[in-house]
This record gives sequence, structure tokens and C-alpha cells, in this order.
Amino acid sequence: MHYDNNRPKYIRYAIYTAVIVFAAVLQNSLNIIPEIFGARAFILLPLCVCIAMFEREIASAVFGAVAGVLWDVSAGQDGFNAFVLLLIGAVCSLLISHFMRRNVLTAAVLGAGSIAVYNILYVLINLMAQGSGGSVKELFVFYLLSGIYTMIFVPVGYFLVSYIHENHKTADE
Repeated sequence: MHYDNNRPKYIRYAIYTAVIVFAAVLQNSLNIIPEIFGARAFILLPLCVCIAMFEREIASAVFGAVAGVLWDVSAGQDGFNAFVLLLIGAVCSLLISHFMRRNVLTAAVLGAGSIAVYNILYVLINLMAQGSGGSVKELFVFYLLSGIYTMIFVPVGYFLVSYIHENHKTADE
């Protein structure tokens, strides 16, 4: 049957979805992942980057959007996280498909870049533009520390996604 050829991919997608939901619960629940000097880890960001390194552009964008929606729901946002993570997933997947190799060093580079872009956009759009008291100082204190803290989760995400992808590949991957 034709659908059996794609069965490993659908299983992989289901596992990715479960991992994203689990990561969203970890990230958005207080005291599960401790704060360090007031900084929080944004573990959905490196997870989306790592999934994008192993999947095609559309799937990466969809997983990014799903992760972003879960983040938006818990943060009371209006779609900012969904849109940014959708773009991060698509761009990272395109970069891996056309210009970069898939390895943990590349994951670190893409993770750092994605975290920087996310933090800068968040401060510019949600804090400074809306006049809610955000400042450049806040970017360099809270968001820089949070970015460094988040980088710890890049290798974890890379090896987890790599393991899932390798164990649930289709014949043509």
C-alpha cells in the first residue's frame, strides 16, 4: 500500500509534536527549569531550529508555528511567537538544504542566530514599540542572559532530533 511508505515520517512527525508539547510545558511552567539570575531558557527556539535542520521547509515552518502557538497561548501573545518561529523554521531548513551542513556546530550557529533575532525582534516589537517599558538595557541584561542560557539546550535538541530522525526515516531519506 502507498501509505505504508510514509509511515515512518508520520510517526516521526507525531514524536516531534509530542516533544514540542513537552518542551512547551517545560518552558512555560514555573520552577521546572530554574531561572538563573532572573533569566529563563526559551527551549522551544533551539528545538525548532534542530527540527528544521532535519526536515523540509514546509514541515519545519509548520512545527515552528505549532511551537509558537503553544508559546503564545501560555504567554498571552497575539501570534508573535508563532510567526517568528514559523520564519525561523523555514529559514533554517532552507539554509541547511542549500548552504550548510547538518552537524552540532551548525546547530549552535543557527541556534545563536535564531535566539539573537528572536530577542531583538521581541524587544523592538513587543517592548519598545508598544511603550511597555522595554529598553536596550533590558535587551542586554535579561534577553542576553536568557539567550546564553538557551544555548545550553541546542546540543540537547540536536541530538534528540537527530536520534528521532535516524530511527524513523523513510526509504527515500
